[in-house]
Amino acid sequence: MSELFPDSSAAWAALIIVVLPLMIIGSGEMEERLRQRDSPYQPTIATLRIWVVPLLTIWVLARALLDTADDSLFIRLLGTAVVLASAVAALSAFRVVVAELADRPRRTGRRPIPRLLLALPRLLLVLATAWLLIAGVWGIDLSALLTALGVTSLVVSLALQDTLSGIASGFTLLADQPFSTGDWIESDDVEGRVIDVNWRATRIQDRNGDLVVIPNGQLAKATIVNFDQPSRLHRVKVSVQIDRSAPPTTAIAMLVDAARSTPGIVEDPPPFAQVTQIADPVVDYETSMWIEDYSLAPQVEADFGALVWYLSYRHDVPLPNPAQDVYFFDGAKAAIESRVTAAEVRQRIADIPLVAALDNDALDKLAAVASINQYRSGETIIEEGTQRDLLLMHSGRARLILRRADLEDLNVVDIEAGEAFGVLSESPVSDRALVVATTDCEVLRIPPEGAGRAIAIAPDLANVLDQLAATRRRRIERVLRRSSRGADPTSAESRKS
Repeated sequence: MSELFPDSSAAWAALIIVVLPLMIIGSGEMEERLRQRDSPYQPTIATLRIWVVPLLTIWVLARALLDTADDSLFIRLLGTAVVLASAVAALSAFRVVVAELADRPRRTGRRPIPRLLLALPRLLLVLATAWLLIAGVWGIDLSALLTALGVTSLVVSLALQDTLSGIASGFTLLADQPFSTGDWIESDDVEGRVIDVNWRATRIQDRNGDLVVIPNGQLAKATIVNFDQPSRLHRVKVSVQIDRSAPPTTAIAMLVDAARSTPGIVEDPPPFAQVTQIADPVVDYETSMWIEDYSLAPQVEADFGALVWYLSYRHDVPLPNPAQDVYFFDGAKAAIESRVTAAEVRQRIADIPLVAALDNDALDKLAAVASINQYRSGETIIEEGTQRDLLLMHSGRARLILRRADLEDLNVVDIEAGEAFGVLSESPVSDRALVVATTDCEVLRIPPEGAGRAIAIAPDLANVLDQLAATRRRRIERVLRRSSRGADPTSAESRKS
């Protein structure tokens, strides 16, 4: 250890007169300040003041004033005590630093630092202390020992190559950090929460509560799915089959309602459902929900399935019947039976107040040529261009809008159930007017020749349709004027006018 201090009288004098008093005074003052602040580093400074500084003072005085030889047992024992005391102080400081680093993820929300990496600085300090004691204080030549250790390490590495491979894989996992303690992961056939990652293996607790130990060498070669990174948000997808007689919009609304009522589902992003396949006699749907704890996924799927059963009755959405019947299928007969009869069409026409006053002959003529069409919410009922058919809204709601190039569409008027539309061919802006369903709609479509025969029987119907067309044209022109003046045609005042 004497190599650290050159054999110079001036250097020894400076060390005794200046450095040692400053160390004694400075360590005492620093310890008092840290004690007043209740700092965790106070024990480290206390060790320096009580052990390191006095032992170092004795070693300097014995070496400089008593002229004790470097290889004397007393000097070497003092040097050993100084090095060990310094190592204890350094380990005490490392302990505080490691505790702060381990607690930082809880305070900041960042990923935790693996314990293996936190233990490396202390291991390096112990090795450095041992090297300084052996080579520096006691002057033992380590070259022969290092040669022997090299040969021994080669033999050990060949004998323990699997174990060393696992340790190397552990360091790789810790450096790459594909997962952290507490994350829910899946690797091959193992799924569970990470309990611990050490030098050799990773411990995972599966859904059954059992502990699964996976060697790091095997885990480093496998594909890992981390359900908690980069975000704890996870999508749960559940497939549901619904009888094809249920309209898709109604079925999707029922599935979304069930998803929103399922415990554990987050509101943002909201759940949604979509059609994945249309088969016979069912339609396949897929519902997507979002959770923040992947461990709840099986329970969420079970709760969602139970809610679908209950809500299917309240929403009148039939689920498939699991019973199987053997029957002979007659395609032609089934096609005829699936058609809507003239009596049913006549009944739907009679439900429209606009034509309900027609006599039976006129209703029969309309029913003979009318067709029933189903439209989904958001679907265009009347395309842009000339529309000569008479359309009667039997159920649902639609909206008459004006489409403008490079501008926002203008909402003209809402079309409710029982109203007629499709009589805008005389409008100067008919090429820009279209009707879009805002809900699921059932529309009765009557071609011009059928409407003409009914009008011939009931002239009053022609007056009503002409008045309706004139009202719609004036409404369109008013909306266009307001738009050209910069007013909002969809405002409350515009709707009142």
